[in-house]
Amino acid sequence: MSKKLKILFLPRWYPHRYDPMPGLFIQKQAEVISSFSEVSVLYVHEDPGCPDKFEIDIAEENNVRVVRVYYKIPLVGLKPLNRWIKSYRFMKAYFLGFRMLRDFKPHLVHVHVLTRQGFVALLYRIFTRTPYVITEHWSRYLPQNGTYKGFLRKWVSACVLKYASAAIAVSENLKRAMISSGIHHRSFYVIGNPVDMEWFRILENERKMDNVKKRIIHISCFEDKSKNISGFLRIISRLVKNGLDFECRLIGDGPDWALLKNYSVEIGLSPGIVSFTGLKEQDVLVKEINNADFLVLSSHYETFGSVIIESLACGIPVVTFDVGIASEVINITNGLIVGHDDESALEKAITIMLDRCRDYDRSEIRKSVVEKYNCKVISDQLCQVYSKSVPAKKIN
Repeated sequence: MSKKLKILFLPRWYPHRYDPMPGLFIQKQAEVISSFSEVSVLYVHEDPGCPDKFEIDIAEENNVRVVRVYYKIPLVGLKPLNRWIKSYRFMKAYFLGFRMLRDFKPHLVHVHVLTRQGFVALLYRIFTRTPYVITEHWSRYLPQNGTYKGFLRKWVSACVLKYASAAIAVSENLKRAMISSGIHHRSFYVIGNPVDMEWFRILENERKMDNVKKRIIHISCFEDKSKNISGFLRIISRLVKNGLDFECRLIGDGPDWALLKNYSVEIGLSPGIVSFTGLKEQDVLVKEINNADFLVLSSHYETFGSVIIESLACGIPVVTFDVGIASEVINITNGLIVGHDDESALEKAITIMLDRCRDYDRSEIRKSVVEKYNCKVISDQLCQVYSKSVPAKKIN
């Protein structure tokens, strides 16, 4: 490429003023590709507390211009009318966002998550002839979720995919589920989420002494339907009743945080055994991972599972159900993987890991992921897809 590509992201999820967590992996990807492209993000977010019908926030974040358009949704009224009002304001919010970006003429639009954002990209292609690619992150195609339903959704998705230059899934597991759901594309790639290997790295475990309890960590967005934290807590409770001595830290925040904290008390888990730390970010999170003996992922379903890669990058073994990318990265050198939703098998695996966790070679654990999921590798893979999707005459 003789000139720098201009890429416009249209994400379904992105960090916003109410929550810094949604779409962090999409934000990281935008920042990663800004090393070889000029990147702008247009994110639309419904907001019942919006002071006006629309509110626009523009920011420069780590070399990425981000336009966030918040739109007010009706709180009362007839449901069919509300649905139409929301749809109208959703589309108008994008129209206003594109006006804010009128000085930015992208070579390519990168959609993150079907279907509505893909429909916006399709309309943009019709009016401007700008090609688009789609990365899917959503779990709705997985049989454990199974919410990819409805004739209209599937018809619109098919139309959006037909005119997309490429489709990308973040794991082989998700790609298989999408194909099983009728999602097909002539150029279908698997490209994982990037992990900053300079950030997530091996540090000295300040606690790893023979007379210190072994520590299990769990990191998630505290949404119990998918993350199955209640199931994990039940396993912890049984292990404690069986006389095993350890401590467990649950890291993160989300809609079910208070409910799950109360549930842990109800099933007899004392704060000395289980602690809820709340949200931890950046250096503090990396330190938390390094001070653990292993991580447990108990999710019913995942499309990727960034915490698996982040933990392994820090040299910390993982115990997990067979979800997301687990089967692509977990082996005897870096953790234990058990059948999907098999609680008794997960309990047995945690018991085994409590005995073996300090015998692993941390540098070997890190090697298992550092070459495949580092930012440079992922950006190179995306660059190849972009290059195939944009006609050379549009760049020059």
